[in-house]
Amino acid sequence: MASTYKLIVVLSLATMLCWSCKSESGQKADEAPKEVVTTPSYPPLGNEAISKLYADADQVDIIFFYLPISVNQEDPASVKSTVLYVSPAAPQITGQCKAIARLSWIAEGAIIKEADVFLDTGCIYLLFMEDNKPAAANAMSPAGVEFFNNIISQVEKKRG
Repeated sequence: MASTYKLIVVLSLATMLCWSCKSESGQKADEAPKEVVTTPSYPPLGNEAISKLYADADQVDIIFFYLPISVNQEDPASVKSTVLYVSPAAPQITGQCKAIARLSWIAEGAIIKEADVFLDTGCIYLLFMEDNKPAAANAMSPAGVEFFNNIISQVEKKRG
């Protein structure tokens, strides 16, 4: 009886070993794993941070990466309007887009917040930078989209 028990245990172990060594059925050896494309996501800048930026900023600099223009605003109303381009909502980032400009908010001569401006299909948002690395992302308000599109169209009119 003991030898029958040992035989059952040995056969069970051998069967389990064979099953664990089999490759997955249906998967071809020459198939490459499918590449997964991930879209980066960042937390949005909160209402408190946006309110602080609105209260503190006294100057704005916008440097366009692909246009021969930069914008400097020192008028308090214009500076505050620029902060209102930041929607408190997280953006929907759907593609690989390039930033068109760097927007810097300044208080008493020092940069207090910086954001890269994205304005393309599927990419309409501000990517806030800290130590030149992405830290937060917020959707851009319609007023911000209109502002940047207006600047771009004016530059293109002067070029052509």
